[in-house]
Amino acid sequence: MDSRSGVAEENTAASKGIRKKVKNSESVALRRYKIDTYNLADLDKVLNDVYCSCRPVSADYDARNDTLKHLDALALDVFYDSKGGRPVLKAYGSFAMDMFFARSDLDVSFNFGDGASELPRDTKLQFLGRFAEKLRSLQGKFFFLFSIFVIGKYDGCEKLNFFLVVGEGHVRNVVSILSARVPIVRFFDQRTCVECDLAVDSKEGVLNSRIIQIISQIDDRFQKLCLLIKHWAKAHDVNSALHKTLNSISITLLVAHHLQTQNPPILPPFSLLFKDGIDPPNVEKRTQEFLNWGKRNKESLGRLFVSFFVKLQSVEFLWRQGLCVSLLSGLWISKRWRKAGAGINVEDFIDVSQNVARVVNERGAKKIYGSINKTVEDLFEFLNGKVDGAHLKDMLFVPQPVVEPPPPPPPPVQPVEVYHKPTHHINYRCDEFKGRHNKRPRLGNGGHYVGDDSHAIDLPPPPPPFGRVYTIYCDKFGPQNLT
Repeated sequence: MDSRSGVAEENTAASKGIRKKVKNSESVALRRYKIDTYNLADLDKVLNDVYCSCRPVSADYDARNDTLKHLDALALDVFYDSKGGRPVLKAYGSFAMDMFFARSDLDVSFNFGDGASELPRDTKLQFLGRFAEKLRSLQGKFFFLFSIFVIGKYDGCEKLNFFLVVGEGHVRNVVSILSARVPIVRFFDQRTCVECDLAVDSKEGVLNSRIIQIISQIDDRFQKLCLLIKHWAKAHDVNSALHKTLNSISITLLVAHHLQTQNPPILPPFSLLFKDGIDPPNVEKRTQEFLNWGKRNKESLGRLFVSFFVKLQSVEFLWRQGLCVSLLSGLWISKRWRKAGAGINVEDFIDVSQNVARVVNERGAKKIYGSINKTVEDLFEFLNGKVDGAHLKDMLFVPQPVVEPPPPPPPPVQPVEVYHKPTHHINYRCDEFKGRHNKRPRLGNGGHYVGDDSHAIDLPPPPPPFGRVYTIYCDKFGPQNLT
């Protein structure tokens, strides 16, 4: 594969123009925050403490290696009659790159054949369906692998036999995710407490992971910064392709590009490492020539951490203008994708036609940048002495619960005076009425006076005992008899 394929546009007028915009934006941000005026020793200590606390221990490596052995044995049982032969099991992703946490998933690919070409998607789905069926049959069960090697001569050939004994309590939560670009079967291994994502023939993922692991040997700040940024992303819930935020490979490549674009650079352009091809042995051989390549750069982990967020914050408005991360050139470039997105553009260094951050949509980008802006604010509060190291750890690396604000209280109810309109208008002569009666008249049914038929007149029903109408009524007729 030509590692320079698609990189010719790095020196186009558009790429030069957008790099100038990046430089101006970043310069303005660095002048505003004045990073170099701060003593970052305390921040270095905080970050190194976090890094040491989140590094996996030997038991975490053992658990994943045990899971790989179990899956290898299970593959023998599932694919014993496959025309493509028994698949070769390969770990990829964070475990293969040695950038994982104790709670990280284990990504595994079953590769058929040694060629670079991958199986058709329909064939992958068929194989995944067979594996998912086998896993579901083991849900709630535990299988022990007894590696009993019986070697003998049978018809002049050596034979190797495996015995698989099934007991109780092994697999749970088997889920097939077949609509994704890379279809997988996910399950939880109860014996090792490791969640696994199984793919078929994900050779590109295996190759990417192996190359990143090789390149991380150039400078140990790469691996440290990757782990810290991933830890931050998980705490801020912006490390999920499912929720349209950054996947792990996007974060890794953003960190690598950050180190490539420092002055002086810490990592070389990947194209320099791929001159003899992208097969891992050749890449590893070339990488040995670049060990300690970035030793001229004396930036501490703390400064690289702060400048990573300040740099991303400064280019937020440029992604829509075609800004793209290029690991092959080690530069910012201008690139328009066939499927234009509203988020972040990170070119795949194996297949430059792919944007590894393509799942980030407008809503996901808004969430990512909300977290970036808050993080920059938190970092400078710490550097200005407003919060201590313990609080900074919590703000950066501990998931914060989302507290919904209480609803506003309802507005106060104003009393409303109700006016009761009379049912019909009545003409009456008050003087004549007051002259003939020396006590309160009594009303019968229909509103007629009772006791004086000669002067019976129609009156309205008595109003309620309050308000202006009631006052007028009492002035004319005396108080009501409510009993």
